[in-house]
Amino acid sequence: MAIGKANPGLVLLPTSDQTAWIYTANAAALAQYFLMYQPSLESIRRILDKKLLTDAAIQAGLDVLPSWDPETSDELRKLVATFPYPMLIKPRTHVQRLRNDKGVVVETPDEFSKQYETFLVRERYRSAPPAQSIDFQRPLLQQFAVDGSQNVQSITGFIDRTGELFVSRRSVKVFQRSQPIGVGICHEALPASLELSRMVYDLCRELNYFGVFEAEFILFNGRWAMIDFNPRFYNQTGLDTRRGMPLPLLAFLDASGQTDALSEAVAKAQVENESPLVFCDQFTLKAILLAQGIVSRAPRANRQRWRAWSRQHAAHCVDVAIDKSDPMPAIVHALSEIYLGVRALPQFVRTTRRKSLASTVLAEKLLS
Repeated sequence: MAIGKANPGLVLLPTSDQTAWIYTANAAALAQYFLMYQPSLESIRRILDKKLLTDAAIQAGLDVLPSWDPETSDELRKLVATFPYPMLIKPRTHVQRLRNDKGVVVETPDEFSKQYETFLVRERYRSAPPAQSIDFQRPLLQQFAVDGSQNVQSITGFIDRTGELFVSRRSVKVFQRSQPIGVGICHEALPASLELSRMVYDLCRELNYFGVFEAEFILFNGRWAMIDFNPRFYNQTGLDTRRGMPLPLLAFLDASGQTDALSEAVAKAQVENESPLVFCDQFTLKAILLAQGIVSRAPRANRQRWRAWSRQHAAHCVDVAIDKSDPMPAIVHALSEIYLGVRALPQFVRTTRRKSLASTVLAEKLLS
């Protein structure tokens, strides 16, 4: 509010689930000073509550991963033995959540029971959203696609207030911050998919959503299943801007009512820059590879592969934190990632060692 009062007329746009919720819930107060560009509270609630998002995707005709939302302990107990393992215990929302992980994957009924109780105990929130907003008491239970982390495709883009202007791009996540699920830090551009773009358009219309978005899909049982929808700017936004889709500009033009300029910008954005671009958070990639080398007993081949990938794409790599003329963003980003890395170190060590041990056992069997 202080920033808005000192600089009236700015457009306020979210960069996280947390700010997407806060800006929407406080839109009336913020509108005193800012140009607000947020869908309705009901629309954002249906997106940020993952159970309601799954229901909305089904209503829009999209495929989703099998999921369960047992309301009682008796109902849960009956389901545990019948789940199609592996299963993902997934936070129902990230709004006001203190942890930043995406959940925990379990392989067996016994492990599920232990991890479920641990999940309930460890979950903490800054404050409870209003009772009529988001139900975060129970996690969402979802079948985990074993190879999904290697095949997550993002449909990103923009849809205007009227729903008539729509533009999108497609990319694939090739490296993520943590295993087996995590935020993507390396993406490769892919040609457009009319099928997936149409799915996302239908979902936006079902949700009455407008603005910048990222929808994630995986190939599950031969069909594309929607696994998430982000109503905000996302990690690889700079990649899509470089590909001819200036998302901040499009949001600004719609928010400020410049309809003719918006129509012209969206029409121009339909033509994609076809250069073989990639997105890479270079600092985080190097930090993860270094950490893997310290704690892992696995062969160096995987780390060498990603260093080679980085060199191969150096000439057409998008990393918006790095600018030789302005080093401050890179410094702040590095400090932020170091902080997140220290917090996530115990989980990183556990998952890396487990993966390394599995690789070692497999290698020994092959040699014998």
